[in-house]
Amino acid sequence: MNKHSLISIIRCGGLPICMLLLFAGCKNDIAEIRDVLDSELYAEIAKDVEIFYSDSAVVRVRIEGPVMERRKSGNNTEEHFTKGIFAEFFEQNGNRTSWVTSERAIRDNQNQKIFLYEDVVLINVGGDTLMTEELIWDERAGTIFNNRFFRFSNENEEIYGFSFKSNQEFTEYSFSRGAGLLDPEMFNRE
Repeated sequence: MNKHSLISIIRCGGLPICMLLLFAGCKNDIAEIRDVLDSELYAEIAKDVEIFYSDSAVVRVRIEGPVMERRKSGNNTEEHFTKGIFAEFFEQNGNRTSWVTSERAIRDNQNQKIFLYEDVVLINVGGDTLMTEELIWDERAGTIFNNRFFRFSNENEEIYGFSFKSNQEFTEYSFSRGAGLLDPEMFNRE
């Protein structure tokens, strides 16, 4: 047998055998594949982010943050603002109604909720101010709420409590379990 016929045998018979052995050594465990797909994956990291939400081509919310990490977990994508967030809310005519800041925030895309954490401060154009450690913005319902301790203040009153709810513009709000100092003159107006 000459050298060229041996190479031909290896090419013709050896390559398929090598490929067969290679594929026989690989197997995919469905459970392992699911674990990898369901694990939290970093899709991207962005810096100096500015996001606009609009309704019928009118900007309703503007969000900015120094760092945003977009993470995929199963079928859901979350945006983590790890270095703080600033958001502004606007009326239909474009006037700013309120703004909020926090040290951290997570936007859950599937449930359309933004969770604000640590030193959350919400202020409206009238000067009403809410301070808390956690606030949830439900984008679908257009509401902002929490069930944590809060401090609300304006020029007439200061209220402390444990349950707060507002429209996203922070122009109409209610307290479920609050107590504080109220200005008695507010009740004597005619």
